[in-house]
Amino acid sequence: MSARWRQVVERRSGFTLIELLVVISIIAVLISLLLPAVQAARSAARRTQCVNNLKQMGLALANYESAIGAYPPAYVGDPRAVGSAYGVSYPDGNINTTPGFAWGTLILPYLEQATVYASFNTNLPCWAPDNSTGAQVRLSVFLCPSATGGSEPFALHRYDNGDSGAPNDAGEFAPRIVFSRSHYVTNAGINQPWGRTTAYSYDFDQPEPIPGAPAPHAIDGPFYRNSRTRVASVGDGLSNTVFLGEKSSSLCDSTWVGVVPFASTPERPWWPSDPNSGGNLVGAHSGPDVRDHPQVIIHAPNHPFGHTDEMYSEDGDGSNVLLGDGSVRWVKETVNPYVWVALSTRNGGEIVPGDY
Repeated sequence: MSARWRQVVERRSGFTLIELLVVISIIAVLISLLLPAVQAARSAARRTQCVNNLKQMGLALANYESAIGAYPPAYVGDPRAVGSAYGVSYPDGNINTTPGFAWGTLILPYLEQATVYASFNTNLPCWAPDNSTGAQVRLSVFLCPSATGGSEPFALHRYDNGDSGAPNDAGEFAPRIVFSRSHYVTNAGINQPWGRTTAYSYDFDQPEPIPGAPAPHAIDGPFYRNSRTRVASVGDGLSNTVFLGEKSSSLCDSTWVGVVPFASTPERPWWPSDPNSGGNLVGAHSGPDVRDHPQVIIHAPNHPFGHTDEMYSEDGDGSNVLLGDGSVRWVKETVNPYVWVALSTRNGGEIVPGDY
């Protein structure tokens, strides 16, 4: 081959700048087309994991009920107890006392977490230093991959204004109490147990008469402090009653461990909400509470008010909820308010449509 032809071949064997820019542009277009599909696939995977978590907990609740004879309460406490332990006095205005262990701790053996359960000394308060190791274990079954605002253990806050119905945020406990986080909470029904007056907080099964209210203030959901709900107690049917639901950390802190007297759930600065007292760490309610906007159902899932005691998900325009029969349903924030109330009560006698 002559030197001249060799030079021509060598010149044609490379890429021009224009050709390189065209190739880069094609790659960029392909990436832009594929990225939404990848993001959608990841979102679907996160939602699937959240549904699977709820189904695991539903199975654990069913096995607990079969073994014990009742579903676990939202949390436990001795309403007669008076005293102090490890820097915390009790009872508070909502009669929260010791030991305080919550539903999540109680079902650990049914979630294949017997080792974590064994690390707790249930004869001590849930906030005792001897229980701090178990209380800070990060368990994936209680964490939704879509939730922001934190998945690591968090320091509990307290209130010091003496008003459990309208608590303030007085900062962290001293000494600090750190609990593992949960992105799922129990359903207390229409009314909030943590909003009751002290006189009617000893026994949440006792209806509280409220002046001007059409009926006594009853705790009508399946889970509250010291509840003893059985399958037979759910007169509306397990498939028509919400047991658990999502609650993202971006709304407020929640835990599966327990409830500490004088604890509060502070509002986030980006939500127009107020703190609630201890029981809200493990529960939510639907409203309309007779004390709190009685004519407005303010606690539909993902309601834009962002109350600390509503269910809230970051998967879309609603939340996944676990029904008593172990099935998981997606409930939109635009759900008919009366349907949401019907789903939240355990024995209200309402008729729930199949499509909601």
